[in-house]
Amino acid sequence: MRPLHIAAALVIAATWGLNFTVIRFGLDEMTPLAFAGWRFLIGALPVLFLPRPNISWKALAGIGLFLFTGQFVFLFFAMQAGLPPGLSSVLVQLQGPLTVVIAALFLRERAAAGQWLGLGVALIGVLVIARSVEGKVSVLAVGIALLSALSWAVGNLFLREARGTSVIAVTAWASLLPPLPLLLAGALTDGIGPTLAPLLAPTWRGWLVLFYTVVPAMWFGYWIWGTLLRTYPAARVGPISLLVPCCALTFAALLVGEPVGGLRLLGVIVVLGGVALGVLASTRRPLVTKL
Repeated sequence: MRPLHIAAALVIAATWGLNFTVIRFGLDEMTPLAFAGWRFLIGALPVLFLPRPNISWKALAGIGLFLFTGQFVFLFFAMQAGLPPGLSSVLVQLQGPLTVVIAALFLRERAAAGQWLGLGVALIGVLVIARSVEGKVSVLAVGIALLSALSWAVGNLFLREARGTSVIAVTAWASLLPPLPLLLAGALTDGIGPTLAPLLAPTWRGWLVLFYTVVPAMWFGYWIWGTLLRTYPAARVGPISLLVPCCALTFAALLVGEPVGGLRLLGVIVVLGGVALGVLASTRRPLVTKL
């Protein structure tokens, strides 16, 4: 990779890593459903000047439902239930090996032995992490985070239809689906006031969180990621995503004092090792191309 692209990849890893701690701050300002709804409402604004990408409405709906709504709603609820941002970033990385498994089970695509081994190792790491957390709420939060990773994995299968199209256009048009159902669900469960808090009771921190999770993390991040994938083979770009949880753990430790040590650190290392094993197996026998 060219030095400029290496620098861009590092910036994206840091941006997405910091995003987990920013989400933690956002959940102090908004409910999970309101946060997700407003995030995607703002994220859909480029549809005003971007044409619909040349993919089916089914694929757009699948991306919006699983890759966006499911992934982030489960992530937000997991973090609200007590899962710290750094640990959250590690658990959602299971989306990689889970994508391989889902494709093998439901689409009859053959997976390499190393990919299955990587998933097995990563799941052992999850069990270690579950043992390291304290209290039933934290264990429940781990389970919700795994649902986030599973939803992301299902969304990846719909995302494959978008190969070769504009990443920004796909992101914006797929973001049209989540806002209305999320905000309606928020109004019914949390009340109109909390759901419309960004308008009725705005705070500078709340809008700063929305700005960060949309502009740098979504628009800029996906644009750079898409550029890298159009320039280099996916097998070369994909492993960069392993830097995201490393950055997330660092930012979480610095900004919110998240402890990572002992049994929990062992679990993190095992999970990332399993994911890395699956990624390496994918480079030899690619199954799913990331966008």
